[in-house]
Amino acid sequence: MSLLEELKPNARKRIMDLVSAAGIDVSDWSNFVGGEKRAASNPKYCYEWSFVEMGRFVVVNLWHASMQERNGIVSIDLNLRKSVQKYSQRGGKEVWKARAERLDLAIQEAAKNLLPIRVVVNEGQMRDSNDLNAKASRVEYRLLDPLPWAVTSYDWKTGECTLTRGALARRFVDQFTVQPDLEIAVERRMVSGMAYVRNPAVRHRALERARGACEYCEKPGFTMADGSIFLETHHVVPLGEGGPDTEDNVAAVCPNHHREAHYGTRAAEIRRTLLSRLQHVLR
Repeated sequence: MSLLEELKPNARKRIMDLVSAAGIDVSDWSNFVGGEKRAASNPKYCYEWSFVEMGRFVVVNLWHASMQERNGIVSIDLNLRKSVQKYSQRGGKEVWKARAERLDLAIQEAAKNLLPIRVVVNEGQMRDSNDLNAKASRVEYRLLDPLPWAVTSYDWKTGECTLTRGALARRFVDQFTVQPDLEIAVERRMVSGMAYVRNPAVRHRALERARGACEYCEKPGFTMADGSIFLETHHVVPLGEGGPDTEDNVAAVCPNHHREAHYGTRAAEIRRTLLSRLQHVLR
């Protein structure tokens, strides 16, 4: 049996359960007129084809019939912008248009931040995308692929993209990626009565810029079990001292020098060095 055949769903599972199994918080699904008993039917969520856990991963629904297998590698080619344009030209397709736009944005998020994609594979009656008068698609079976996918190409001009099973690119992660709740807890301890808000995009850009090497000592971060390279993101001038949450004030450093930058006798020297290097790199 081929990989593609193994991926074909044969059980009718609820999208709510599969999204939850992927790691998305579904507690809000019961907040509608149907209540907890009918949470899986909440129209705000059950008809969506993408769910984003910012900075961590993306969940998307894909049709099994649209997937392809070449040399033992399963992938899918998409261009959701074309779908959006097509639906815009035909009245009454606003829901389809909005769903395609959100799916494209979710894939963009994964592409920009090298996030893994969890795929819910759908099987059933898929409408002809070229026939705007065709009946809506009907999903009969679903499964959550246990293996993560990744965006292996995305043309930012056209929207053409390819998602590939098991092709997760090497990721650069920090303390907030690994423990997303840590950021809130740390910030609340820093200043009583207020919390600083960090922009995840700034952190991601710092990690990408460092490419896995401490921006102070230039030694590589350690490799995690999933292959990600770990460094810690550090506000060179702390937020509590009025430092900005901007790319020229956020460095990716090894855990040792992060602690030294906060508590060591060389803290002032480390600050000067990092600020100088960031100014030079971003010039």
